[in-house]
Amino acid sequence: MAVVFTDTSLPDIIELQDISTSFDDGKTFIIKNMNLLIEDIPDAGEFIVILGKSGCGKTTVLKYIAGLANPYSGRILIRGRDRSHEVPISMVFQEPSALEHYTVLKNVMLPLLYRHVPEKEAADRAMNIIKAVGLEGHENKYAKFGKLSGGQIQRVVIARSLIANPGIILLDEPNRGLDNDTALQIDLLIANLWEQLQSTIILVTHDIEQAVFLGTKIYVMGGKPASIIKQFDVNIPFPRNLNTRRDAKFLALKNEVEDFMYNL
Repeated sequence: MAVVFTDTSLPDIIELQDISTSFDDGKTFIIKNMNLLIEDIPDAGEFIVILGKSGCGKTTVLKYIAGLANPYSGRILIRGRDRSHEVPISMVFQEPSALEHYTVLKNVMLPLLYRHVPEKEAADRAMNIIKAVGLEGHENKYAKFGKLSGGQIQRVVIARSLIANPGIILLDEPNRGLDNDTALQIDLLIANLWEQLQSTIILVTHDIEQAVFLGTKIYVMGGKPASIIKQFDVNIPFPRNLNTRRDAKFLALKNEVEDFMYNL
C-alpha cells in the first residue's frame, strides 16, 4: 500500500502528484501514481533517502525533479510552483561528471561564473569549498583519472554542486564504483556538509546502511508498478560519524529496514 502524505502548515519544497512512467503510451507502467511530499523544516532542512531495488525507477524520479525528463502523467511542484519554472537544483550523477579538461579549481568555479560572479570572488569561494571537501593542494590538477582518484573526482563534483548552495541537491548513488573505504569517506563528507548547509538533499540508493547513516527520512520505493510504499523516520542525531554505525539505535533501524526490503 502506498504511503499517504499529509500536507502541514510548513512550506512545501518538493511535491510529486500522481507521477507515472510509461514507455509504451500507457500500456504498461514502471511507476504509477507515485506521490511524495517534502516540506521545509526550519533551521534544519531534510535529508531524504529514496531506497529501492535496482530497476524500480529511483533515478528516473530524480530526473523528473531536476527537470531532465518529464513523466508520462502527473505534476511536479517545486516550492509550490510548476517544475517548468527555473529553479536552482544541483545533481550529482552516478558516473563522475567533472570536466576533465578543466582544473579542479575551474570545475568548482563554474556555477559561480555561470551566474556572472567576478572571477576573483569565484576563485576565493571555490577554494573555500575545495578545502572543505579535502582537496586543498589539488586545485591546479586536471579533474581526470590519472591525475586524481575516483573518490577525489567525486569530491570535485560534490564541491561544484554545493558551491552555490542551491537549496535542493539531488544525489544519484554518488558512491557507485568506489571502494568501501572511499565510499565511507564520501558519506562522512556529505553528512558533514549537509549539517552545515541545512539544504534539502534527496539521495537515491539501494544501500540500506548508507540510507540509515545519511537520512532523516527513508522512503522505500517498490511494487510493480512502483510507488512509495513505506516510510522510516531516522531518529539518530547529527553529527554522524564512524561510531554512529556501531550504535544500537542505528543497528536496530538498519535491521528493520533490511527485513522490510528482504520481504519485498
